[in-house]
Amino acid sequence: MMKKSITSLGLLLSTLLLVACSSIPKPVAELASAQTLIESAETSEAGSYAPVELDRAKGKLQRAKAAVDRRDYKTATQLANEAQADAKLAATKATAARVQQSAKEMDATVKGMANELERAQQQ
Repeated sequence: MMKKSITSLGLLLSTLLLVACSSIPKPVAELASAQTLIESAETSEAGSYAPVELDRAKGKLQRAKAAVDRRDYKTATQLANEAQADAKLAATKATAARVQQSAKEMDATVKGMANELERAQQQ
């Protein structure tokens, strides 16, 4: 009788474990979003302006895909979400760097025009 109870308990626990593990869905949307955000960051020249963040995003996406292959969907979801955040950071840094560069160029243009105006007024 005791053996039967232990066996039943073992089967129940095994079933619960399988249900718990399978309750985490495959992070298809998260992986796709991370890939899209990485591609967007690359388009915004993050490779030049935020290479560390972009590489970090790519690495996490690769690790997320490996976790999916192992059916470790919890880890895959977490890594895909982190890859999304890193890709957004890379894109934001790239945009900020381009804006800063444009501001410097405009400042130089304004200074050049001011110098020309000053010279013209002195003549």
